[in-house]
Amino acid sequence: MTASASPDPELLSCAIAGGYAGRWARAQVRRAEPQGEAVEPFSAWFVDAFAGADLQRAALRGAAVEAGALVSVRAMADSGDRIQVVLADEDPGLLVRLEHELERLGMGGRVRRTRDVASIQPGEIGLVESSFSALSAGLVDAIGDSAVLVRLAPLSARALPWTALQPIAWRAEAELLLRFPAEDFHKQARVTGPIADFPPNIRRLVEGCSALLGDGRHGWLAAWRDAVRRDGADAALDAIVDRYRELVVGAGEGRIVRAQRLGSGAESIHLLLATSNPAHVLELNGAIADGGADPLPPDIPAVDPEPELEPEVVEPPIALDLFPLPRPPVERKPRGPDLRAVADDLHTRHRGSLVAYPALLATLADSGLTPEQVREVLAILKREGRAAYRSLDAANAEIDFLLEAAAPAPARKRKPRKAAPGELGLFDPPEGE
Repeated sequence: MTASASPDPELLSCAIAGGYAGRWARAQVRRAEPQGEAVEPFSAWFVDAFAGADLQRAALRGAAVEAGALVSVRAMADSGDRIQVVLADEDPGLLVRLEHELERLGMGGRVRRTRDVASIQPGEIGLVESSFSALSAGLVDAIGDSAVLVRLAPLSARALPWTALQPIAWRAEAELLLRFPAEDFHKQARVTGPIADFPPNIRRLVEGCSALLGDGRHGWLAAWRDAVRRDGADAALDAIVDRYRELVVGAGEGRIVRAQRLGSGAESIHLLLATSNPAHVLELNGAIADGGADPLPPDIPAVDPEPELEPEVVEPPIALDLFPLPRPPVERKPRGPDLRAVADDLHTRHRGSLVAYPALLATLADSGLTPEQVREVLAILKREGRAAYRSLDAANAEIDFLLEAAAPAPARKRKPRKAAPGELGLFDPPEGE
């Protein structure tokens, strides 16, 4: 990881988010229209799950900043009529501020308040009042197999539990641009003794950090304390970020995660990009350079006409190895139950029936499935035309388990795009796809 003293890390973080979002959105349009005409159904989403957090951080510092959500929406303006945008925050006051800013930018006609993410149409900007944990399951359901870029810049570690992020993280078409919530780690860095003796506010911080890391037993805490005493909080934080990076790497097959530090000392910010395409790392480097910072040297070739299924990534050296995690195997599978088998069994049992969603959850309560996994099972059936339903968030939600599967629309072959002379085309699909 490298450090850059200027510009301000918070401003740079928002600028990078917008720069990358614009590149990503234009790439999705190019993939759908490789020669200027649509050759396949197009669906892509941009989600800022903590859209007002930048405004709140700026207020705490007594500074002014344009929220990364707004920078991103502006950067996607030339592709805006094709992208479904979700700006979510659990603070209604921050959503009002975002709505006013969007109106000021001339985008008020695209804004719609909603609780039903699935109802957001291409070109719309949906403002959703929700925590990330509540948003996650409905988001997975709404997106399906579509491409999605999810920006995550939470105010606290507690707001981003691993259990809520994991269902999104293992999807191959999902990209994550994450601002690591380092503040909570710094706040409890000097506290010692058993957790049971912590003041309530510090205990909540530790529990939030554990939820972020998917470590319910707080196993990271002892190593963190040793690192802080020996090498200081900054070095210990680098190791924590690397542990989190490994966690996201293992979340999905072929997942590449790049970490970049902006600034130095306690004010530094760590950004992580999770993607399944190695070329996208170079696009992140471009967005970082556009913002005025020095990106990490690219560790993946810029031109690779025949990419490996599992590209080898050279890890940047770190000073500490305090939180070693085993390397994920080459053949990675999503953790948890076989949701495909559950979907088949559920359809067999309820075929031809109309079942209330709350009743279905009750019957599956003893199966060990979480509500998020139940939603994923239903999403599988819906995508395969074996079940039909609208929003599962409605109080009277019902699932129609169809007798005969609806015939899927015939797939339309994607034509390879011919690159213009001198065009880099990092986001273009591989030759022959």
